Parts: sequence; C-alpha cells; structure tokens
Amino acid sequence: MKSIGYNPDCGLCNYIVLSLCNVDQLSEAVKVLKGMRKVGCFPDWESYGIVIGAMCRVRKCDDAIELVKEMVVKMSLSPRQGVVVKVLAALRANREMRKAGEMIEFLENEGYGVGFESYELVVEGCLECKDFILAAKVVMGMTEKGFIPYIKVRQKVVEGLIDAGEWKLACTVRERFASLSS
Repeated sequence: MKSIGYNPDCGLCNYIVLSLCNVDQLSEAVKVLKGMRKVGCFPDWESYGIVIGAMCRVRKCDDAIELVKEMVVKMSLSPRQGVVVKVLAALRANREMRKAGEMIEFLENEGYGVGFESYELVVEGCLECKDFILAAKVVMGMTEKGFIPYIKVRQKVVEGLIDAGEWKLACTVRERFASLSS
C-alpha cells in the first residue's frame, strides 16, 4: 500500500488484523499490529484487543500477557474489561493462576481498574487449583476495591485455608469479611 502512495488508517489496519486472526494467521496479525506505526497510524485498544482475543482463543497466554503489557506500558492504552477477562479466562483454563494474579497486580500497579468479574474469575480458578493462599490474597485485594465475593466463594476460601493449616490467614480473611458486614 505504501508503495502506491496509500497511507492506511487505523480502521483499515484493524480490519486487516481481524481478517488475519479469523484465518488463524496470528503471527502475521502481530506483524501488522507492530508495523502500524511505520505506516503512520497508531494501534488503538481495538487493535490490541483483536489480537489478544485471538491469542486467548488458542491459549497463547504468555503472548497475550506480553501484548497487554505492551499496550499498557508502551502505548498508554487502557485495556477493556472484556479483554482482561479473556486473558484471565485463558489463564484459568490453562490452570496458570499465579500468572493471573500477577496480571491483576500489574494492572493495578499501572493504575488501571480491574473489575469484579476479573477478580471473581481468578479467585474461582485459585479454588479449582486448590491454591487457597493466592485465593486469600486476591480476595483481600478484591475487598480493598469494594468488591465482595459471593458467599460460596467466601466460605470455600476460609475453609480451604483452614484445611491447609493456615488458621491465622483464615481468621484475617474472615475478619475482613465481617468488617464488610458480609
């Protein structure tokens, strides 16, 4: 396109990226995404969201996490909650809950809000993997943001900590729930 004097806009580049993702050409889609700046248009949250979503569908979680970090740090773009949920759901499907917890922590440290659904996904994944200490950490962060986990989740976290021999942590989590009048 550049050779014939046409400078594509972000919409056209996003369409190309989407088309490549739809035919399972993720590596080419990433090349287009990274090359957008060279042709004078900057990738937006939609550009990244398309590629990240496609990576999550095929469970390329590490690549998706790297693109989220690039999007946030290099481009100063805010990922949509749907994109964050897709990455966390893919991590949960891969049973990589530590990485999911790290991603939430990264987004919070960068000043981006993480929604209730994201927290709940990670807590439930931790419970499935029987990582009750990480579940407690996520629940504590969740309550600091004003989100209150569902009652069954609260019970499972406290019971899991007790079963794991983490009485003090279980008491701390229980006290946090009590202070929220839940």
